Amino acid sequence: MRQFLVFLCLSVFTMSVFAEGDVAQLHLHLSGAQSLNAKFVQQVKDVDGQLLQESKGTIALKRPNKIRWESTEPFHYLLVSNGKTVWRYDADLEQLNTEPFDANLAQTPAMIISMTIDQLAAQYDVSVKKNGNAREFILLPKEPGSFTEMVLMFTWGKLTAMRLTDTLEQTTKIEFINPKYNNRFSDREFEFNEAEAKKS
Repeated sequence: MRQFLVFLCLSVFTMSVFAEGDVAQLHLHLSGAQSLNAKFVQQVKDVDGQLLQESKGTIALKRPNKIRWESTEPFHYLLVSNGKTVWRYDADLEQLNTEPFDANLAQTPAMIISMTIDQLAAQYDVSVKKNGNAREFILLPKEPGSFTEMVLMFTWGKLTAMRLTDTLEQTTKIEFINPKYNNRFSDREFEFNEAEAKKS
């Protein structure tokens, strides 16, 4: 019995070390990218794998909490944040919504690269699958939210795609095309400019 208890304690300790190691690995991968600039293709599929929606556009991210997400096909939609304010602009309707930046946006998949290791460990159970130079980090939220699973895919240490499964078992995959990392951005890139938005 004592041997069993020792084995159980060792097993729990080992799992804890591996869990912490996986979070640390994820944070190491993410923190290597202080910024990201890429084209993207986003596909939403139902539980049977049927394509429901596809959109294309560009994304720019900069740590911490700066984002410019612009969908150009099939509709023109722009989301911009400088870390303090969030602008959402629907070009087809010429409608602009402005709101303060809050923690809910900080927890969205597009902002995951700005999280600290403590935030990752507090919000997700993290595990990793390895295949040669590829890594898939599987994140399971500890609290119920808009998705039940998020997978971050890396090749040669660079984030190349994200896949989310929501509560309806629909999957959304965002693939980054020709991603560039650690480019310099001016602060203007993360400010909304209506005249420039209308030209896009």
